[in-house]
Amino acid sequence: MFETFWMAPYDPRRSDPVLACFERRARCASVLLGKTDLASATGAQLREVAKAVAELEESVQQIAGTGLFRSRECAEALERVRGIREALAERCAAGTPSR
Repeated sequence: MFETFWMAPYDPRRSDPVLACFERRARCASVLLGKTDLASATGAQLREVAKAVAELEESVQQIAGTGLFRSRECAEALERVRGIREALAERCAAGTPSR
C-alpha cells in the first residue's frame, strides 16, 4: 500500500506536513501489523493495531484532500487501508482469548 504514494527523494512534496504524518502513521501501522500475531493477540493488542490502522486511514483521507497525489492513487490507498481495517474487525468479531 505504501508504494502507492511513492515519490523521489528530491520531490518537494516530501516537506508537506500531511505527507510526513502519513509516513509516520504508515510506519507505525506496518510495524504493529508485522509484529502482532493476530491469531493469538490479546484484545488490547488488537485494539492498538486497530487504532493505528484507523489513524492511517485518516491520514490517507487528509492526503486525498490536499491534491498531493492523483485521486486514483488516493482511492487505491484508501481501499487498501479499509481492507486492512475490515480484516481486523473480522478478527476482533471472531473473539480473542482474554488475557
